[in-house]
Amino acid sequence: MPAPRRPSRRAATASAATLRKRRDRLAKIVETYPDTLFLDRYENEHRSFEVAGKRFGMYLVDHFGDDGRSGAVLKAAKGVQEMLVEEDEDRFWVPAFVGRHGWIGIRLDLEEPDWDELEGFVHDAWMLTAPKKLRATLEG
Repeated sequence: MPAPRRPSRRAATASAATLRKRRDRLAKIVETYPDTLFLDRYENEHRSFEVAGKRFGMYLVDHFGDDGRSGAVLKAAKGVQEMLVEEDEDRFWVPAFVGRHGWIGIRLDLEEPDWDELEGFVHDAWMLTAPKKLRATLEG
């Protein structure tokens, strides 16, 4: 069962320019994976992360369904969402729409994110989504 959705208690502190820089850095992380794209599917600030045509994450800016939070939304293994939201509900959230499937929201609109940690979340989301043959290129 997903963690409960709660409104954010912390207002965003990052400027629009800072969010664009963080989006670009996130894109570089995502694009290091084979057969992976960081796409502008929505003709706005939001982006989609896809491997072999399947979505494993998104970058959302001031998303209406997420109480105005901006950040990465990633597929996660069962139980991870609940653990992270319980650990730090200011930094992690249950995203609208995909949260009921266990996806996690990771705020990028607060202080500087832990980029190593974020790379790990991207890796896990990619591994959960990529076809077996593609996963083998990283596992082997």
